[in-house]
Amino acid sequence: MDITVIGAGEVGFHLADILSREDHRVSVIDTDPVKSRRIMESLDVQVVLGDGTDADVLNRGGVSRADLVVVVTDDDKANMLTAVLAKSLGAKRIILRLHDLDRLDQYHFFYKQALGFDVVLSTEEFAADEIVSTVREHHALEVESFAGGRIQTRRYRLDSGSKLAGLSLAELDLPTGVLIGAVSRGEQLSIPKGDYILAEGEQIWVIGKSHALDAFELANGAPPLRRRSVVIMGAGGIGRAVVRRLQQIQGLAIRVIECDTVRAKAFAAEFPSDVIVLEGDASDLDLLHEERIGEANIFIATSGDDEQNMVACLLVHSLGTERTIALVNKASYRQIYDLLGIDQAISPRILCANKILRFVRSGSISAISVLGEGKAEVIELEVRLPGKKTSAKVKSLDLPSGAVLGALVHGDDTCVPHGDTVVEEGDHVIVFALPELVDRVLEVFDASREG
Repeated sequence: MDITVIGAGEVGFHLADILSREDHRVSVIDTDPVKSRRIMESLDVQVVLGDGTDADVLNRGGVSRADLVVVVTDDDKANMLTAVLAKSLGAKRIILRLHDLDRLDQYHFFYKQALGFDVVLSTEEFAADEIVSTVREHHALEVESFAGGRIQTRRYRLDSGSKLAGLSLAELDLPTGVLIGAVSRGEQLSIPKGDYILAEGEQIWVIGKSHALDAFELANGAPPLRRRSVVIMGAGGIGRAVVRRLQQIQGLAIRVIECDTVRAKAFAAEFPSDVIVLEGDASDLDLLHEERIGEANIFIATSGDDEQNMVACLLVHSLGTERTIALVNKASYRQIYDLLGIDQAISPRILCANKILRFVRSGSISAISVLGEGKAEVIELEVRLPGKKTSAKVKSLDLPSGAVLGALVHGDDTCVPHGDTVVEEGDHVIVFALPELVDRVLEVFDASREG
């Protein structure tokens, strides 16, 4: 596929990195020579230095012959103009990223027709959804849903004293319908086999139905649920979106800390009844002690300053807050956050890139989740068996080493399959795979065949 990415920031870089490894022909356009040089030196893609609102630059970037153009700069108005030009030059499909989707309210169809985009995405909305999903699921660091919400993957850290540490996967007494599909140790991420021995400090991705994953959590020492307190640092766009969503979850006491007086007052006026707004600095120890922030169950840092988010999370954690969640704008910081013990670092830009990947693979693949900065993937796809086969056992599928079948959806039934489980034409499967094996997985299920 010929793909042009306009914008070489975190979204563009992450997207170009994964797509170029999958043998797509990728071009990247950006006005910043430093960002352009970074991509040129790191990735096997064509780089065009120039303005995405310039038709000549777009032509040099291959837009006129592109199967897909992805417009992901940080300037909403420039992105909208670029979409119009790309469509006029002949781009087949266009994905448009906007920070502010409010302008599309009541006029979405008009803007879609006028600008020519196929899909419009917002990094802020994705970040808010990811944060709220994590809060709702109580104990997991990250949650992804598949098969219309019937199957989930959840990410956990094996803390000191974990009951799982020191045991091989084959020795684990997991609840029925639960599978550990991926394990991360430092910078290494693997798709483990039964002889893999888990260790403290590792992170694991577990797949199953939500009630089975709840049972997994309880069996491994998760505390029972009770009324919880959530503190949010930042009353900006993401903070506002998070509060709106959290208000729909019962049993939450919500407080917001905002250092800007005008913004704090506006926020308090917007949420007058059930949200407490505190004016002050979340790195002010006196404020944190006075408001007993250390007793909160969850602290969420949503400012646009990575270092400020990091410091605030470390402070509240030292005071006793159970879980910390921080926005991270520089993707390279996610590993630093993990090393510092911050429970979850959410990158709005990487979330956006992952959503775009779902669109790129919108044939047989229904959903995709990228694990550990692109070191592994979880894909949901419809089974199309090769030849005239209508069914096959899992053990006869010839899945490559480094890929594992995590869940099977057959009609209304879902399960975690074993070797003798029968897969039928039309079923949906959810597979953990290393990125270089995704094409091989698609071949196994004949997913490249046109439906």
